[in-house]
Amino acid sequence: MLDRQLADFLEAGLAIYIASRNADLEPNGAHVVAVKVDGDLQHVVAFVPTVSAGAVLEDLRSNGQVAVVFTRPPDEKGCQVKGVFTDARDARPDERDLVLGQWERFRDRLEQVGLPRAPTDAWVTWPCVAIRFRVNALFDQTPGPGAGAPLP
Repeated sequence: MLDRQLADFLEAGLAIYIASRNADLEPNGAHVVAVKVDGDLQHVVAFVPTVSAGAVLEDLRSNGQVAVVFTRPPDEKGCQVKGVFTDARDARPDERDLVLGQWERFRDRLEQVGLPRAPTDAWVTWPCVAIRFRVNALFDQTPGPGAGAPLP
């Protein structure tokens, strides 16, 4: 479903938000610190700080539907990835460098649009829950006439 170019974009250090919904169709969501696209280009692992993952995990274990929005400051290029939850686990210590590396690239992008690093120093980035899902739909989320269109 994904190609390597899109996978590289997703792993580039972006603003990322994961969304779910409960049985009453009420939304839940959480900030994602980093992602890793599996080598099969069919699965994505989203690293969500443990302190904020509870409601999303509960929803995913209940109905399995997930949406993740990716936006790149400063040009606002973005996409939405929808999928089906497969599993969750505590992020491993050997994944911490990947998570913190993407987080630092995101902070660099925020600096490009005028947000100094100090406000993001307090954002929780570790420990994380690794939420894995199988991709089943892709959409352009870049503002403009193509926003919302399915991606090939």
